[in-house]
Amino acid sequence: MPGRVASRVGRGAAVAALGAAAGLLVGLPVSASAESEAYVVADVQCDTSHNGVLDLTLINERAAGDAVFVVTDAHSAATSQFTVAPQSAAAVTFTDLDDGTVAVPVAVDGVPANVAVSVSCDAPVVESAGGFAPSAPAAPASTGALPSAGSSTTGVWLGSLLVAAGMAASLVSRRRHS
Repeated sequence: MPGRVASRVGRGAAVAALGAAAGLLVGLPVSASAESEAYVVADVQCDTSHNGVLDLTLINERAAGDAVFVVTDAHSAATSQFTVAPQSAAAVTFTDLDDGTVAVPVAVDGVPANVAVSVSCDAPVVESAGGFAPSAPAAPASTGALPSAGSSTTGVWLGSLLVAAGMAASLVSRRRHS
């Protein structure tokens, strides 16, 4: 299924937030340019339809000088160019991804910084092991009578006593507050 691509560019606050969240991004796939001041961070998630969503964050940590990212859509081979200002970031999102390995060719200032991630979003499937097929429980032998769980009059007496005790407590409390 071809992926849809969306992008947005954030400046200033986005860079500050990325700097603060750098410790959280340690386990994410990262591809860097030769200068290592401009790089790509990838994150894979699943949507509610069990399709993959790939978020690429194009980061330029340089003090001066734009970084030019060229991102190629793995499904359509269409390329998009993103110019990211110094101390800024841009986001690219691919949606509706099927399970499996997704490779996205990326270049930062002409240097390859390709991204390859694994998408695993299929809904869980419950299968029986070893040919075991659960069967319906055996129906009890019918005698035509309902099962007995005690004397039927005991429950009626207990219920009546509880109702009477509640009524008495209510009347006593009304007289005290009147």
